[in-house]
Amino acid sequence: MLTNPRNIPKLNYSSLLLTMVFSMGEQMPVTHFDLLGKRFLSFILDNIEYPPDTDLDEQIPDLFLNLIISFNLQFTEESENPILAALEERDVAKTFTEKILLLINREEDPVRIFDHEPAPPHSLLKLFIDLFSRKCTADLFYTNDIKVLIDIVVRNISDLSAGDTRRRQYLELCRRVMRNTNYDEHRHKLDEILKCFTRIFCEESDLSKYDQKLVKEISNEFPQLFK
Repeated sequence: MLTNPRNIPKLNYSSLLLTMVFSMGEQMPVTHFDLLGKRFLSFILDNIEYPPDTDLDEQIPDLFLNLIISFNLQFTEESENPILAALEERDVAKTFTEKILLLINREEDPVRIFDHEPAPPHSLLKLFIDLFSRKCTADLFYTNDIKVLIDIVVRNISDLSAGDTRRRQYLELCRRVMRNTNYDEHRHKLDEILKCFTRIFCEESDLSKYDQKLVKEISNEFPQLFK
């Protein structure tokens, strides 16, 4: 891909193939990082923001975005995630952040290609949780983007039932947004977040215990928000 950066058919095919492989969520051999490391990821991110002029059908940004989303599935430790390392070095990721916000708003997993068990995590939720694990990647999002994300988070925490793994993930994402952004300055939808937390606290099902523990941890971490 790096040797033929303007060959659109080859870029399309290669990105689709890699997306299918990485969508399984399995970790690739360490030796592959020589070819699929930071330089490769920077190339992919560059082309999401600034696709080649030969991309007449404007396919590359979406195809490369799905590649990044699927590639991220294999990393369980944020401190060792090369995608975060590549994004930390960027000044611009506007197209990237706008597109993943649109995708998470649809509540679909864009790279859930194969119906296999054990299923990998929800790719977009994992990506957002990873991105908001550190301030420098969270800073790629504008304040209005953060507010849109909070709208999505609140909606899903409200709609999802006890025991649904996604509710737990949205709660964790909520915590990381509060921790690593300027949330304390605008406190968008704080009243609704508090209502969601109160409802979870009042649930009597054993399925709610982990979520209740998470809500308590968030409330204790940000006492200025949850007085």
